[in-house]
Amino acid sequence: MSMCLTEWIRLRDHVSTYSRRVLGREIPPWVWEAYQVVGVFLFGCACQQLTTDVAKYTIGRLRPHFFDVCRPDIDCTLPENRWRYIEEFTCLAEKSKLQKEMRLSFPSGHSSFSAYTMLYFSMYLQKRFTWRGSKLLRHGIQFVLMLLSWYTVMTRISDYKHHWSDVLAGFGIGLLFAVVIFAFVSNLRKGSRSRSYNHEAEPRATNGNTRVQV
Repeated sequence: MSMCLTEWIRLRDHVSTYSRRVLGREIPPWVWEAYQVVGVFLFGCACQQLTTDVAKYTIGRLRPHFFDVCRPDIDCTLPENRWRYIEEFTCLAEKSKLQKEMRLSFPSGHSSFSAYTMLYFSMYLQKRFTWRGSKLLRHGIQFVLMLLSWYTVMTRISDYKHHWSDVLAGFGIGLLFAVVIFAFVSNLRKGSRSRSYNHEAEPRATNGNTRVQV
C-alpha cells in the first residue's frame, strides 16, 4: 500500500508519450510503476518464505518451549536416559496447535519475513523518497523500520519460540534476499524512473527550433 501511494505521488500528474495498454485500456504511468515495484517485492517475499519453510520442514529442530508444550513421557533425570538422543516419545499434554509447530524452530520465519520486508522497504525509500528536505525524515523512517524488524527478532527469543541461532539464521535469510532482489531483480538500483519519464517529453531549443526529446 505504501509503495502504491508513493508511486502515485511521484507520477500522478505525469503524461507519458509511451502508452501501455491492457485489454484496450491505457494504463497510467503510476499504475504501471506500482505494478512493477510491488510485483518484484512480492516475488522476493515468496522466495524467502519458501526458502525458510523448506529449511523448517527439513531440519525439524525443537522449539525452546518443547517440554512445556509436549510434556513427554520420558524422565530425563534417569541414568539410562542421560546422554541419549531420544527419538520416540509420547506427548502427555493436551493436543494443540503448538504441538504441530514444536518442530519448526529453525530458521525463524518471523525473523526472515521482518528482515526482508523492512530492509527492502528501507532501500525502496532511499531511491524513491528524493525530496530535498526529506533527508532526516527519510533516514528517521528507515531507522524505525529496521527497529521494528529488530523488535520482532528479539520477541521471538523472549517468547521462547526460537533459539538465538534460529533467529540469527532467519534474519540472515531475510537480509540476503532483500539485497539480492533489490540489486539484481528490481529496477530501483538503476535510479529513479521519474527522471526517465520526465525526459520523454522535455522540450529542447536548438537554433531557435523547439524539439521534443523521446
